[in-house]
Amino acid sequence: MTHARRSFHFASVLGFTCLLLAPSAPAAQDDLVALEEQAVKAAVAKIAPSVLRIETVGGLERVERVLVGTGATTGLAVSPDGYVISSAFNFIQQPSSILVTLPSGKRATAQIVARDRSRMLVLLKVASDEPLAVPEFVPREEMTVGQWTIAVGRTFEQEQPNVSVGILSATSRIWGKAIQT
Repeated sequence: MTHARRSFHFASVLGFTCLLLAPSAPAAQDDLVALEEQAVKAAVAKIAPSVLRIETVGGLERVERVLVGTGATTGLAVSPDGYVISSAFNFIQQPSSILVTLPSGKRATAQIVARDRSRMLVLLKVASDEPLAVPEFVPREEMTVGQWTIAVGRTFEQEQPNVSVGILSATSRIWGKAIQT
């Protein structure tokens, strides 16, 4: 076989191989998307019972007829006996009532028992005998910049948690007190 014929033959085989691989590339991409979706759904299902909807009512300040600090936010159960951690932003105006929707759908009152002003967190104690599901916490030394992150909340519908995905971009923000996504 001459050099020209070998080159043509090689180019033909290469072109044919590319044509064979081309249709499978979207299928492989679809498989990857499906696997990512399955992984996110599994992670959300695992954490969802620990993520609670919190409603605050009342407070010290009004803007026209709206009470500042009124509305729904999210908390995370940190102990089975009713301790929940949440962002302090909905509690700045010292709401007169705090209601937590439990995984069973029942609502229970809660009280602020501690504030961490440097991290802007509050610790609530829910008045309920219903044990709370506590998630498995990941030690900071196992977190790696570039890992996928999933934020799960319950500010809208109780049945379905709110979900957002991102990337872990820093592990020692705010003088080592926080992670960043």
